Amino acid sequence: MENHIKRAPFFRGLFYFGGAVSVFDEAARSWDQKPERVETAKLVGSEIVSSVPISREWNVLDFGTGTGLLTLYLEPFVKEIYALDNSRGMVEVLREKLENLKVKKVIPVLGSFETVNFNRRFDLVVSSMSIHHVKEVEKLFKWFSSVLKKGGYLAVADLEKEDGTFHRDNSEVYHFGFEREEIFNYMESAGIKPVEYKIVKKFLRNNREYPLFLAVGVKI
Repeated sequence: MENHIKRAPFFRGLFYFGGAVSVFDEAARSWDQKPERVETAKLVGSEIVSSVPISREWNVLDFGTGTGLLTLYLEPFVKEIYALDNSRGMVEVLREKLENLKVKKVIPVLGSFETVNFNRRFDLVVSSMSIHHVKEVEKLFKWFSSVLKKGGYLAVADLEKEDGTFHRDNSEVYHFGFEREEIFNYMESAGIKPVEYKIVKKFLRNNREYPLFLAVGVKI
């Protein structure tokens, strides 16, 4: 396991690449208590499994894993998952869940895409409800491409463009959703060919709907 991440110190059972205290650290302990979050992760996971030729030989990266809801859904389908998040609180909760569930195929990694340094490439990179928290999304997609094998898949779920009312608190929210063309442009500029885009769920809040999309691409 250590051979797959360069110069990564351990912090209580997880790889550590730095990270500041955030609103997510404060929310981590109660994160899974909202049924909608758990249900959404299962739904996104199910849609990913049906959209890519997933294999038990695959090595996977979950970007913005949080407490690992999506990671733990995908874990039985693959060989190994690296679960990356820059919130110490979130990754600590995930680490505890892995210990309690005795899951061995998930490696928690604390850090950001700008600090982590993987010494391997992945068959699949997934991310759910995370990229709107990243300032430089174009840079992120190029990083996704850099850690994917040729022919590897990227599966990203996030909100379609909205007016900023989805979150009660927009702290650390840098984008109010995305247009389909915007996501496809990010993929194409990073050498990833878009192959699928679909609405997988509509959140009901504030007397309106907020569609959640899943976009899938393959590195060329």
